[in-house]
Amino acid sequence: MIAMDMYVDGSRLELGKRIGKGGEGEVFLAQSHSKTAVKIYAPKLALLREDKVVAMVEAGLWKNSSLVAFPKGVVRSKKGEFLGFTMNVVEGHRPVHELYGVKSRKNHYPKADFRFLVRAAANIARAVGQVHQSPCVIGDLNHSGILVSDTATVALIDADSFQFEHSSRRFPCLVGVPDFTPPELHGASLNGVVRLREHDLFGLGVAIFQLLFMG
Repeated sequence: MIAMDMYVDGSRLELGKRIGKGGEGEVFLAQSHSKTAVKIYAPKLALLREDKVVAMVEAGLWKNSSLVAFPKGVVRSKKGEFLGFTMNVVEGHRPVHELYGVKSRKNHYPKADFRFLVRAAANIARAVGQVHQSPCVIGDLNHSGILVSDTATVALIDADSFQFEHSSRRFPCLVGVPDFTPPELHGASLNGVVRLREHDLFGLGVAIFQLLFMG
C-alpha cells in the first residue's frame, strides 16, 4: 500500500484495494470516494504525465463519455506534487481477450454464444466511436484496454495514453501493441507520429476479428 497523504480537488483521498499494476504505476479503489478508482504513477513518470492529465481533466472529457474511464480529478500530495488521477471505476468487466479465448470464455462467460460476441463487437465499435467524438484518438487500441461485461457492455480504459488535443496543444500517444498497430506505423518513432482515427479503425478491425474468430 502506498503510504502518503493525497488529495483530489482539496478533498483527502484514501486508497483501498489495489486492482491493477503495470509499468506506469498502480490502480486502486478509492476508499473515501464512491465508485472511484485512482491511478498513481511511478515517481519517474509522474512529471511526464502531469500536463496531459491536467488538460484532460480541465476539458471535462469524463462528463461526456459513459464508456471510457477518462481522468476525472487530479491527485496531488499535501505539498502539491502531482501523483496521478481519479476516474470512474469500471466494475464487472474483464479484458476482451478473456472473452475470445476459448478456455477463459468457458470460465468467465459461460453463457456467451455467437450472438453475444456480435453484440460485444458492436459495443466495442460504439465505444471507439464515442472516443472519436472527443478531441482524442486512442492510438494504442489493444486487447488489454477493452473490457467486456457478462452482458456484453463495453468500457475502455488507459485513457491517459490516448492522443489528445487541447488549447492548440497535442499530447501524443507514445505506445502501441504491434498486432493492433497499422503496418505503416511499424518501425516509426511513436513520439513523433500523429495518430489518425483511421489508425484506430485498423486496431478495431483486429479486435473484432479476434473476438469473432476465437483469437
